[in-house]
Amino acid sequence: MPQKNRPGLLSTIFLSIGTMIGSGWLFAAYYSSQVAGAASILSWIIGALIILIMAVLLSEIAIKYPINGLFTRLLSLSHNQHFGFVTGISNWLLGLILVPSEAMASTQYVATVNPMWTPYLFNHGEITSLGMGLTTLFMLFYLLINYWGIHFLARVNNAITWIKIIVPASVAIIFIITAFDTKNFTAYQNSFMPYHFNSVLTAIVSSGIFYSFFGFQAAVSFCAELDKPKRNIPITLVSSVVIVLIIYLLLQVAFIGALPTEMLAQGWTNLNFESPLAQLAAILGLNFIVIILYTDSVISPTGTGLLYLGIASRQLNEMVKHKQMPAFFGTRDLKVLFSRRALILSFICSLILIFFFRNWQLIAGLTTTFIIISCIALPITYSKLLQSTEGFPVRILPYSQVFSCLTFIILSYFLLLCGIKNLTVAFLLHFVFFISYACSIHPHNKTLSILQALASAWTIFAYMLFVMLYSLVGTWVQHDFSYYIIYIIASIIFYILLVNQKSIPHTTKKGPTSGPSI
Repeated sequence: MPQKNRPGLLSTIFLSIGTMIGSGWLFAAYYSSQVAGAASILSWIIGALIILIMAVLLSEIAIKYPINGLFTRLLSLSHNQHFGFVTGISNWLLGLILVPSEAMASTQYVATVNPMWTPYLFNHGEITSLGMGLTTLFMLFYLLINYWGIHFLARVNNAITWIKIIVPASVAIIFIITAFDTKNFTAYQNSFMPYHFNSVLTAIVSSGIFYSFFGFQAAVSFCAELDKPKRNIPITLVSSVVIVLIIYLLLQVAFIGALPTEMLAQGWTNLNFESPLAQLAAILGLNFIVIILYTDSVISPTGTGLLYLGIASRQLNEMVKHKQMPAFFGTRDLKVLFSRRALILSFICSLILIFFFRNWQLIAGLTTTFIIISCIALPITYSKLLQSTEGFPVRILPYSQVFSCLTFIILSYFLLLCGIKNLTVAFLLHFVFFISYACSIHPHNKTLSILQALASAWTIFAYMLFVMLYSLVGTWVQHDFSYYIIYIIASIIFYILLVNQKSIPHTTKKGPTSGPSI
């Protein structure tokens, strides 16, 4: 792609902002309020601080490796292709799930525009068959935009992202001016934090906060197609998180302050909305805001959905380089510098997923588990690369090794909060995909292939199994001080094991073979 056609700094920033401000801004303020009350404000701040640390760590890696699909390739870069497959497939599955979730968010909002439409599009908390058809149309639009490459995608995304920034900020300010009541912040039980501090952390995981911020890394999926990536990517990763935090905080404060106080008499958990912001605007008599919100309920998720489809296709493309996916999907179209075959497969797989997930909150809860598993690759890779003789050409964060370990411990705790059901599903899916992958390495000796692949990646499965079992134990025992101390110590031990995971080369009749070169 000619240099002049590569997206510049503003477009790069908008790639990350565009993925972070999607369906989350329409729902997350409401769901986090249900879990943590007014203290959900702290949930956003804590979540953003963790993401900022991760953004700086990722920046240092991106400066050294300005390559497409970087977030998917982290463990393949620092360790080996087998270890990298686990979080690589997690990232790809994430992208596939996030695409229909954004389309579904639009459908869910559209369903409440007219009460007569609702039972046909969204009924009993799930989208209907007709709603699935509308969701499919949104996804087809994502496919068409992506088909013409990053330049066209960036131009469309720039226009949509301006709307994403202006509309949520304006809605929040209008709510604050029109119906802001400071009494709401302590209206229930005369407390800012009625459900204790643990609810603040739970809200980060269960209410779409971590889900919303995960888009911070979107720009690195397009590294090789961007202008001056070594300079622009670090600026993008940090600035986009700060901008989005300001917008989400405005929305959270506005939502809490604008609620009719009597609605909080029975507690935050008893709030009941299907299209939270639009319904609140209607209650306040802000009919012009209702129209804007319903319009943006199509625009914002559309912008995020089309970006995640582009990200998923590039992740699949890059996994081919490490022989983690069939070579057929690695063939690039020279006009757009990515594989359209990978794009079409990602679209088809995403389309299939709408038959299994029928509402936004269900998807947000499960995908957060996959998001955290994907994110733990970052501190592990960073620490491993920091130990190498080459190190990093640019160091941004002081005491980065300490922050890396701390990030892993926090992410491990968030993973524990995902719940035994989500953790079990995630473990089984990762393990089944891994075994299928291992069998394909040497088809004539599948047992040897599986054993050798597991020898190069066993720590990640041991870690996931431990978290799953500890979550199960947590349903039987009291969550006292010792419960958390044991978990922290175990997390540190697993962090050391994961960083120092050994690579076992595959052996064939011709002798040892290693993974593909980076």
